[in-house]
This record gives sequence, structure tokens and C-alpha cells, in this order.
Amino acid sequence: MQHIEAILFDLDGTLLDTTDLIVASFQHVARKYLGREVTLEELLPSFGKPLIEGLEELMPGKGQEMVLTYREFNLQHHDNMVKIFPGIKEMLQELKQRKIKLGIVTSKVKKTAIKGLELFKIEQLFDVIIGLEDTTIHKPNPEPVLLALELVQTAPGRCLMVGDSPHDIVSAQRAGVATAAVSWSNIPLQSLLELKPTFVLNNASELVEIVDKLNSI
Repeated sequence: MQHIEAILFDLDGTLLDTTDLIVASFQHVARKYLGREVTLEELLPSFGKPLIEGLEELMPGKGQEMVLTYREFNLQHHDNMVKIFPGIKEMLQELKQRKIKLGIVTSKVKKTAIKGLELFKIEQLFDVIIGLEDTTIHKPNPEPVLLALELVQTAPGRCLMVGDSPHDIVSAQRAGVATAAVSWSNIPLQSLLELKPTFVLNNASELVEIVDKLNSI
């Protein structure tokens, strides 16, 4: 790999631990519209997808209506249920000290993504935030990653994408960007390993070590 100038991050499951909130929000919707409970295992396939797609899988044709119910519950409980993964803030600060450009590429609407970043006072560390409304096509299509590259003015070969979902890995690979899969989310790591990511991270500090190694060559 070449010298790393920029790193793009997925948000949910990568930087922020939002699983409890996502599951509770889906369960709230399922109780209202389906009259039943849904489990984490049922919901995992929709992690990383735009919200409307996940909801449409629960009840086709009701997605738009369910989105409003989901977001109302999600925003109400956001600050009490979202956590930041260990070492993330320190890792981002270390990368910033090394003049690495940082970006977020998420399938969430930008306003909600920023709300999570502001909760842990890390929003100022990012040079660009790509949200759901910024592209017409979403991960695993490469369009969101390509837009982020354009905005941070970095070539694909000098960038790394960090994520916890197959959608993150495939989107980056299709954009010609190296990938780092994180092992700390609820999505089974094996589903990421099958896609042959460039790196696998067991903790946040390993990303700084990778950057230091690559940029010292």
C-alpha cells in the first residue's frame, strides 16, 4: 500500500455502539406494525443498509410510515443509549495529530450522524461527513466512498476505509480503497473475513499502528 493520507469510517458499529438503540427502535416499530417482537439475529442482515430498506424488509410498502415511527423513538432515546467504543476518541486524536484527513461515510441521515458525534465531542475531528442524503445510491455501491474521496481530495490508493459491515468493505473495494474490518461489532466477523479486507482491527489503537507503519516506509 501507498502512504495513507485519509481514513474514512463507517459510524454505527465502528465508532459508536448503537446496537441497543437500533434494536430497541426496530422492536418499537415491530410491536406497533407487526404486533410481535423481533430479535437481534433477525435484524443483523439490515445493519449497514439505509433505514428504509431494513424497514421495508419487515413490512413491504410501509417503509415510509415506519421510518417516522422509528426516528421519533430513536431520537428520544439516542443520548441515553448510544455509547462510544473503547479507544475511539484517542485513536481519532492520534490520527489527527498525524495530519490524516478523516471522514464519515454512513447510511444514516447526516443530522442523526452528527448528533452522535457531538454527543462524544468528536465531530470537530472530521473533515467530511457523508450521510444518506448526500448520494442517490448507497453502500455497497462505491458512490458514497467516491464522494468522500473527492471532498477530501485524496486518491483511492492513499485512503483506507474502516467498517464493521460487508456493505462498508464492498463499497470501499469497488472504489479502489483499502479496507480495515473491525472485530468489535455485533455483525459476525466471518462475514467480513470472507470479503478479504486489507486489515482486521481487534482494537482502535491498531489503526494508528498500521498508519505509522505504512507511512514510515
